[in-house]
Amino acid sequence: MINRKNTQSTDPREIIQWTRRYAQSRTIYFLVQWCLIVFVICITGLVASLTQQAYIAGNKSLFYTSVIFLGITFFFFIWISVSRWTAELVWQITLWFYGREGFVSPEENTRSKQLPRWVIALIGLMLVYHIFGAILISFRYLHLQYLQPFSAVILVPVLCVLIYYQGLGFWAWLWPILYGLHAILLLAGVPIDFPSPWYLLNIMVPIFGYGLIAILIGHIYSRYALWKLKTVTRQGLEIDTNDEVSEEK
Repeated sequence: MINRKNTQSTDPREIIQWTRRYAQSRTIYFLVQWCLIVFVICITGLVASLTQQAYIAGNKSLFYTSVIFLGITFFFFIWISVSRWTAELVWQITLWFYGREGFVSPEENTRSKQLPRWVIALIGLMLVYHIFGAILISFRYLHLQYLQPFSAVILVPVLCVLIYYQGLGFWAWLWPILYGLHAILLLAGVPIDFPSPWYLLNIMVPIFGYGLIAILIGHIYSRYALWKLKTVTRQGLEIDTNDEVSEEK
């Protein structure tokens, strides 16, 4: 005889639920996107600072070099966004990192599913927007101290679109939420900014820190979801074994 408690704990819907939660908490794709976004925005902020200094000092060679570097960064990021090589690389990293745990995804055919063109265009627009911000900083129309709120205007919606489209878990939403909240607090005058000459940290610390927090929480939750999935599945196997033994008797 099987008690009601064990029967309820092995409900197939519960197995499906924890499988989906585990799939949504795998952080490899999000980690790669995080690295790219951190790289692009930090490079943009750094080059913006250099171009501003070059403009003030009248150093034309450094100024034009910085502008050219921004253009190279733009095309590199676009190539990374649309390249199949990038998708294959991420896939191979996923297999290496989660090889022992097998393949799982929140949706069918996730691997073959590519970002729609309008999302890629939105990513390109995000980069152009940050380059425009770098130009404003270079000509002193925008203070470097407020680059983070300027960035949040487009980065927050872009992150939300990517998270929604990829079907990630709750943990991924922490990045745009915390990043947007940081911008609001900064504009409200809350003393969370870095003083001169450390203004560049106002963009680097939030973009790096909040993304890292989301990734760590997602990874921890994926371990918990995997443990729950194994526990529920193991209970189901034990109940099936007990049923077979009871029928033989």
